[in-house]
Amino acid sequence: MSLPHPRLHDFSAGQLSSDSVITRRRALALLGSMLVAASTPASAKNFLFRDYGPHPHLASPDSIVAVAAMLVDAQTGQVLYARNPDRRLLPASTTKLMTALIVYEKLGGLNGSVRIAPDDRAEPSNIPVIPGEVISVYDLFHALLIESANDSARALGRSVAGSEEGFVQMMNARARSMGLYNTHFYNPNGLPAPAGTHYTCCADLMKIFAAVLRYPELREIMSTKEFVIRTRSGTHRLVNHNRLLGYYPGMGAAKTGWTVASRHTYAASVTRGGRELLLTILDSTDKWSDAMILFNWGFAQAATAPELPTAGDDDGSQPPATSLSSAPTGRMLTPAPSGRANEQ
Repeated sequence: MSLPHPRLHDFSAGQLSSDSVITRRRALALLGSMLVAASTPASAKNFLFRDYGPHPHLASPDSIVAVAAMLVDAQTGQVLYARNPDRRLLPASTTKLMTALIVYEKLGGLNGSVRIAPDDRAEPSNIPVIPGEVISVYDLFHALLIESANDSARALGRSVAGSEEGFVQMMNARARSMGLYNTHFYNPNGLPAPAGTHYTCCADLMKIFAAVLRYPELREIMSTKEFVIRTRSGTHRLVNHNRLLGYYPGMGAAKTGWTVASRHTYAASVTRGGRELLLTILDSTDKWSDAMILFNWGFAQAATAPELPTAGDDDGSQPPATSLSSAPTGRMLTPAPSGRANEQ
């Protein structure tokens, strides 16, 4: 799916009169393009920015194609929508959220540097690192969360645990301590692993994402569109894989993921009018469309939903709100067909 950058055109009389005189040939070309556009079927047109702006065209959240999804109000913890939130699925590079969380806390921030070891090298998404070179933790975190560099994940994990295997043990211990019983890690980056060894679910991924967002420095990195680092392998312009950053209104920190077996995975935050919504998606053929559908729907519900009762004010006239902590399963829907191949 192509996501064009929004364009604003002013076709007022004042705008046209200030331009150079339009020649007869240019006028005919303009007329022809307008006629072609008018005759193009709606299904063949690109997405229009107005469909995802402050007053979007709303689609049913049930129309998403993801096997699993979860939408949460960040302030209240209320689950606004959930599909198969506890189903174990492949996380791909959203794995790096747990890696970032543990390393950031162990180092007390973006401090220090890492000497690269031969085992830190990884394919396909990488810086690439060169054994023996020293790279700052600051740069490695930017490569990890913007460019989704697999070698950065290995280098950072090894730096705090001594080995990749030791770091994976830390990841799984942290998952257990957070009550993430549908999560298990095999590596720190989400690359293909033996079947049944590396998985998460949308409810667990939401808790990991929310924990990462508590740190402003990590929020800022995940909201950065481009960043330049310099290593022994050259100068690298890191480009955020989140295609909705700078396109979808209010888009903030996010982490993308994809492998052939996992298909699209996603953890994203959007803030509008002081209200933040958090979304996790697993196993989607089109996470961009799914995310916009769910965020549009979620903000529409937030704008019209009645105010939630405060503690001690519940008179029993309405059921308590579903929250991330009290009822992680949320609303269950029939799963979409997956058609996935298992990772080997």
